Amino acid sequence: MNFEKWKVTREKGKKRFLWVNGALQWGITTALLWSLVMQVTNPVEPIWFRPAIALALFPLGGLFWAHFVWQSSESKYKDHEQKVNP
Repeated sequence: MNFEKWKVTREKGKKRFLWVNGALQWGITTALLWSLVMQVTNPVEPIWFRPAIALALFPLGGLFWAHFVWQSSESKYKDHEQKVNP
């Protein structure tokens, strides 16, 4: 883990991390890729149905994912800080 990079990330705040990294980056990207793959492999009509559902659900999943990543990274960072500054 890059502790210097995490230090910069954590200074921006948890809410920003959850929304930017979780909902926007992971959630929307995954929703669009999943919709595209599903439409190619198993087409449905209307074509907008899967992206609409995916864009509603995947960002929520991204928030949960980002929360887990935040908790894990914070734990590692705090352990590191205790070892460096006893």
